[in-house]
Amino acid sequence: MRLKTIKSGGCTCVLLVMILFLKVPALKAQDEGYGNPEQCRERRGLEYGGIAGIYLAGRETADFYSGKPGNENNVEYVFKNQYWYNEIYQLLDVNDTARILEYPDKMKYNPAFSFGLFAKYDLDCRNSIYLQFSYARLTAKDVVSIEVDPKEYLTEPDIRLLPVYGTEERNMIDLGFTHAFGNNKVARVIVGGGINMNNTLVKEHILKVESKNGVTEKDYNLVNIYGSNSYVPGGTQQSYEMRQGGIGFGIFGTVGMRLEFSPLIAIEPGFAYYYKQIMLEPGNGFSSQMNFYLRLCFRDLISFSQ
Repeated sequence: MRLKTIKSGGCTCVLLVMILFLKVPALKAQDEGYGNPEQCRERRGLEYGGIAGIYLAGRETADFYSGKPGNENNVEYVFKNQYWYNEIYQLLDVNDTARILEYPDKMKYNPAFSFGLFAKYDLDCRNSIYLQFSYARLTAKDVVSIEVDPKEYLTEPDIRLLPVYGTEERNMIDLGFTHAFGNNKVARVIVGGGINMNNTLVKEHILKVESKNGVTEKDYNLVNIYGSNSYVPGGTQQSYEMRQGGIGFGIFGTVGMRLEFSPLIAIEPGFAYYYKQIMLEPGNGFSSQMNFYLRLCFRDLISFSQ
């Protein structure tokens, strides 16, 4: 529900900003700046720059980090190892047994900062094609509830909440086009779209166990790096580098504004909506992703020629 609120509220803000800029009386006098077709064609050329924004990932693939039994990485993997279970037993000050009671039901990603570079070729003052590379590091967090049998003199079980979280990297490539409306040289509405390729890589997946007094804590890796073997303290079992994730594809659309401060520099604030595949089980189908961005555009910055 919160993601939908961010989506609708963000879109409204972008539209309001566009309306305000287009209604500024001071800009109306320049509305015919690109009305001359020849002058419009003179804007043909290469632009380049950087992009930064807030990336909102869809929650469909966040369930990968919930630790549920059917997942590739699961909490039972840790609890079934007798050595790790004994450590957890001591950390939680268990009298008899500790068992997994409940898993996260609505795992989700935190909003993440994204940044990247792009190169764009302007066909004229309105139409452009571009190639963009961007990166985001995402974190999904929630808790697993553990039921701990109480001391002999207590009558009710003790429920502990153990944080479970995962981090992943997403490298994204966008090949797209944009079209600007109007003749105003200073401020114009732009829309666009294109295709996306993304590469997702899981960096860590951790179950954190903290002692009852909060003095000691330990992280347990939910990724099985020992293959068919089990972890043994001081053992010589071989560990493997596990790669979880993969390459996915999708499409996207954008809406924003182009604000030209001079023939050399412009900014493009906007909103991008992606419908793309993220290669993480069990939700590796197509899902919605969003990005609120600010693109900084340069042209002929080295030679300073117009």
